[in-house]
Amino acid sequence: MKRILWLAMICLSVASLTAAKEPTPAAAEAGMPAGLAERAAAYGAAMAKRDVAALDDIWADDYTFINPHGDLLTKKQRLGNIKSGHTAVEATARQSEAVHVYGDTVLTVSRMTLKGQYSGKTIGGEYRMLNVWVNQQGRWRLAASQLTPIARH
Repeated sequence: MKRILWLAMICLSVASLTAAKEPTPAAAEAGMPAGLAERAAAYGAAMAKRDVAALDDIWADDYTFINPHGDLLTKKQRLGNIKSGHTAVEATARQSEAVHVYGDTVLTVSRMTLKGQYSGKTIGGEYRMLNVWVNQQGRWRLAASQLTPIARH
């Protein structure tokens, strides 16, 4: 009887450890509401191509961006930087780390390797990006973003 009880306790412990694992990147993206994964992919493609028209549609009218240097930019300023070539980045790797859904608002966290420049300043390396997506009249739009360099220890 004691042996069965110990076996049951071990099984429950292993099951609870398995359930507590961090979500995989695929699982994080799978947690996105309908249409958001496609919209996020379109955002990445628009940034890579410096497609100002697509970015203007993706970013909400009151979009706010905090770049890797800590500068706070409006949508108009960010579009101007992209048009002028002061912002040109290439993501060489991207991994979705978390998705948090709050009704019509979704927070996404990604880890990426970037190279290029933001606001005329050279960047390169590992970064975390926090995006705030809002569903406005059935369309997912990006309301705010923050890009933070990951410190090397």
